[in-house]
Amino acid sequence: MEIRFQQANAGNYLSAARGKEQISYLVIHFTANDGDTAKNNVDYFTNSNISTSAHYFVDEKEVWQSVREADIAWHCGTKGTYFHPYCRNANSIGIELCSCIKNGKYYFQPGTVENAVQLVRMLMQKYDIAPDHVVRHYDVTHKNCPAPFVENAAAWQDFKRRLTEEVDDMTADEVKNLIAQSKTVYNTVASVPEWGRATVEKLEQKGWLKGEGGSAGLNLPEEMLRVLVINDRAGIYGD
Repeated sequence: MEIRFQQANAGNYLSAARGKEQISYLVIHFTANDGDTAKNNVDYFTNSNISTSAHYFVDEKEVWQSVREADIAWHCGTKGTYFHPYCRNANSIGIELCSCIKNGKYYFQPGTVENAVQLVRMLMQKYDIAPDHVVRHYDVTHKNCPAPFVENAAAWQDFKRRLTEEVDDMTADEVKNLIAQSKTVYNTVASVPEWGRATVEKLEQKGWLKGEGGSAGLNLPEEMLRVLVINDRAGIYGD
């Protein structure tokens, strides 16, 4: 699974340094749009300052990340009453599924659900999250979100069943391979983490690193970024 990254506006999340042990819930949402895409959504949260966000956006073709997992996205808070005793923004990862509308009802494309299953399965393994800690926004605040999984309880149970059955059927090596295959891709210099940004800026200035449409299309996988940074620290690229 390829996960592309585009940083949300700094006003939409809390920059933090959460460790693995502080992340214990995955919260499923829906975008409440008709035929939108994951990229549509990350663009919106990059260009708008609305004090809300999610970590991931999923459609039937792609998965995009908008907030780093170590940072706190504002996705399941409330000014009213919490109905879940423990799940909060500070200890969860928010995942938005792109939606469609038919006859006045929201629904998910099958491919969107499949991509969400793969993403959630990977995050469950990565953070040692039990199936009962994968919840809907509805379970936290009683908001009708994600509507296709709230209004159709059987669809939600099927989603949860697929998580459990597929995780149980995987060997330890298969899980490791799944996590290894999931890669973050940086499209802009601004989205590159601080530990690698100076290297990318240097290579762009030298004309050695170019993407489609200039810096707006770097298409730089994280594993390649690490190689470039190591080479830069070794002095290979000069001053």
